[in-house]
Amino acid sequence: MVEILLILSLIFELLALALSLYFSNARIFFLTLALLGAKIPYLFTSVLQAHLFVSLFLPFVFLIFFLKKFPAKIFDRANLSAILLLAFMGILVLILPQNTHFVSAALNFEIFNFFETINELGFIIFLSSGLFLGLKALRNLEFYPIVALVGMYVNFLFEKTWEIKYYEFASAVFCFYLLQNAYKALFYDALTKLPNQKKLEFFLKNKESYTLALLHFCELQSTKESYKKLILKQIAKILKRFRCQIFILNDDFILVFKDKNAALHHLAYLESTLKNTHLSLEGEEFKPDFKIAWQENEGGLMQNLTSLKKQIF
Repeated sequence: MVEILLILSLIFELLALALSLYFSNARIFFLTLALLGAKIPYLFTSVLQAHLFVSLFLPFVFLIFFLKKFPAKIFDRANLSAILLLAFMGILVLILPQNTHFVSAALNFEIFNFFETINELGFIIFLSSGLFLGLKALRNLEFYPIVALVGMYVNFLFEKTWEIKYYEFASAVFCFYLLQNAYKALFYDALTKLPNQKKLEFFLKNKESYTLALLHFCELQSTKESYKKLILKQIAKILKRFRCQIFILNDDFILVFKDKNAALHHLAYLESTLKNTHLSLEGEEFKPDFKIAWQENEGGLMQNLTSLKKQIF
């Protein structure tokens, strides 16, 4: 079981490194390098001495990298500070774990009498990092940093695992996050967060009986791009309240219903709602000018879309 944990940890670290390089995610790339670097002291010193070093410094590195703003490109001058920090940590890795003064240092203050920690100073840094990242997660609703932090520190949370060489689950969290983002980029619109045409094609695959509706907003044709984005986001927010499958194709919205009756019922309510809706743009409110067309399936998605556009235009 122990060997499996160590092997899986290394596999996920290498996978996270490859995925972050492929998707150009600098933050995860350098965090994964830090995880790989954390394994170095276990090659030449005892597990306990290596644990003391890793449990003390790795939470600090995680906090810095999660708070730091990274550019879009990995190999960017702005990332020099991250490289220097990892290089500095690399120097400390070669010195401190074997240093008797560091090993015998008073890292425990007997604060957590109810909970056994491998070193209390490292645990305090871990809790402080968790507090900062937790507050940040509540603000931007991105929770993978706090989950990754716990996954990074899990080896030190249980006394029974202190005898095991360092393993972690943070790299698995990184892999899941990167693959989930790739899935969203492929099947979802970045602006409205609604599923796109590829998702629509996948959703309708092998379906024969369904009804499509196309919702077109006339203002979008003559509106400049910045205003168009604001309008689309407001419309998407309204449409998400409806209990039907909604997709976005270019600047039009596609609604999918199981049959004609369901389509007529929901579209009547949607039309009534939109007629009584006011959109806001630069502090001014206006009623949207829209058109709705619907059609039962007549031989495939592309044929249906062509027919719906003819009805609209």
